[in-house]
Parts: sequence; structure tokens; C-alpha cells
Amino acid sequence: MEAESIEILSDAIKEYLGNYEFDELCGRFGLKIEYQNNHPDRRKLVTELITQKYRDINRRFLDAILPKLVHRCEDRILNTTWEVNVFDEQMISQLKSLQNFLAGEKQSVLQTKTVNRFFNEKQQLIRFLSRAKTVLIIVDTQIDQTTFDCIQKVQTPIRLLTRQTLQDLSAAADSCLAEYRKTAMILKSGAT
Repeated sequence: MEAESIEILSDAIKEYLGNYEFDELCGRFGLKIEYQNNHPDRRKLVTELITQKYRDINRRFLDAILPKLVHRCEDRILNTTWEVNVFDEQMISQLKSLQNFLAGEKQSVLQTKTVNRFFNEKQQLIRFLSRAKTVLIIVDTQIDQTTFDCIQKVQTPIRLLTRQTLQDLSAAADSCLAEYRKTAMILKSGAT
């Protein structure tokens, strides 16, 4: 992860901080910049910062610079068209991953997180599922009316996985599915 972090941070500093601002920021933290043909050798400094990230000065510098880089990246994404900000779109997730890595969280921000939730009543589950903002994947080994009751208020696409054979599913779920579709059409039209 260190080599990847060095690359990400070097690119971000080059992209979002000017030479003078970078020089002033390093001076404020007492970090010495070496130059290569009138340009700061960012990669050398970043390599030292990442490999020795637990030194107090390095930690404070990284804690100061990363939020600034994330903010500037987000700002550029908001104020430019998608054709122009392809680099920024890729950089934002990498910078956030780098923040987590340096904070000690070795997980990527892009990974799915599993949370065990237990519901005591059907209404709690209906409320929970209705707040879905992305595609909802439900694994239900025995689909029945309860399954369709629980997903009736979901506004996002639903993928329903089951272990039942097509014949079993057809026999058990046909009437439930017809009722669900009717209820969904009523809810869509705004009638209650």
C-alpha cells in the first residue's frame, strides 16, 4: 500500500497545489524540499512522509494536507464538466482511501460493509428496506406473501434470489406477485 500511497499523494500534490503554496506549506511544518531542475521533488518528500508516517511532523503535515487535497478535488469535480474531470473522479476515491489508510483503517472506502440487523416486527423491516438508495438484493429461500409485503415500498430496482425451482416459485409466488404488482401500480399512481 505504501508504493500506491506515494504515487497517489505525489500526483494529488502536483495537481492541486502550486509550487509556491507547496513550498510555503512545507516551510510551515519545517519540512525540507529538494529541487529537481527548478521544480520541487515532490515524490522524494512524499516517500519520506509515507514511509515515516508515524513521525510527529510527518503525521501533522499529512493531517493538514489530505483534507485540503480532498476539498480541492471535490471542488474541481463540482465546478467542471464530466469530460474534463475524469482524473478528479478517479482521484477522489483514492484520496479518501489514503486518508483511511493513514488513519489506521486498512479498509477501502469502496468495499461493501456487512451489518447484522435484527428486526422484531415486519414494519421495521419494511421501513428499513424502503430507505434503499441503490439496487436492493434480497436472498429469500422461500418466497411468500411476507416477502412481497416487505418490499412493497422500495423505490429502487430489486433483485430477488431464491433457491426454489421455477415450478415451486411459480406455484407459490404467482398470486403474491400479482398482488404485489397491483399494489405497486397503485402506489406509483399516487392513490392509496
